[in-house]
Amino acid sequence: MEWQFKTIARKSTLSGEPFIPGDRVLCLIYKDDAAGELGRADLRPDESEVFELPGAVLGRWSRVVKDPDDDSVSARETMASAEDFFFSLYDNEPAQAQEEADVLKHLLSLMLERKRVLRAIGDRQTSGEQTYLHVKTKREFKVPIVDVSMELMLKIQDTIGDIIL
Repeated sequence: MEWQFKTIARKSTLSGEPFIPGDRVLCLIYKDDAAGELGRADLRPDESEVFELPGAVLGRWSRVVKDPDDDSVSARETMASAEDFFFSLYDNEPAQAQEEADVLKHLLSLMLERKRVLRAIGDRQTSGEQTYLHVKTKREFKVPIVDVSMELMLKIQDTIGDIIL
């Protein structure tokens, strides 16, 4: 199964104004407390301070909008976004929405391990936590082992399928 990051939204979640090539966009993944689902907001950096999320931020990363005629997104940019998102899941640990954060940590760690950005330390765990080493920074992460059911996968894909496939 291939996991990859797709392109960002074409317009701001807050203002509805279209992004233009060269704009920096902040992408936020959050838990919508009222709906009980994951959500995504793509904002200009200055909008992030006034945008009111309906729940806890689980992760964030930023990207620069590319020209729509240029379909190529560099592998380096894609991996940097995945790494930023993964780090933010640990740097912004929410008190609530832990189950969703754990699933995202688990899925991203598998993708980053496959791309050799993370390396599993010790014996492969089938429950509890797996320790991973971020190769460049030597930072260690305890990643929860999550049983990803088809129902859970569909729920995540419905909400953030445009981020990770």
